[in-house]
Amino acid sequence: MAKQPTTAIIKIISGPSPTMKGVTGAASGGLSPLFSALSTAADLAPMDAKQLYGFLHFRVEAASRAEGRSGWFGGRMYNKFSGESPDYIPLSGTQLRQAFLVAGIQPPDFVVAAGQYELRLDYVRKAYNALKAVVETKAS
Repeated sequence: MAKQPTTAIIKIISGPSPTMKGVTGAASGGLSPLFSALSTAADLAPMDAKQLYGFLHFRVEAASRAEGRSGWFGGRMYNKFSGESPDYIPLSGTQLRQAFLVAGIQPPDFVVAAGQYELRLDYVRKAYNALKAVVETKAS
């Protein structure tokens, strides 16, 4: 029997809260940098199947490289300082919802579009494999 992971499926990095906008506005004098606004808008926009497949492909490959490095001390240090994880993939709320839906899993109610999350790699691979089948079907 395969060993089941005992770690959380989703880690909440940040999510909207009632005080979040007030603190951000006070810290920036009410003005948000243009790049930050564009980055937030890009994270909120849903991707089509091919775009999400490409995005997850990149993230899965990065996690695979991090997994390879995690076997020795220098690699674990590199992963720590680069922010790469062999176990979790960072996703926006929109991307997380799309990944769950394509894998045939109902997304949790607490996931919001503007939030930042980390999804366990085995669930990302389920979504990736489902998207791979969809993209290859559309290509043929």
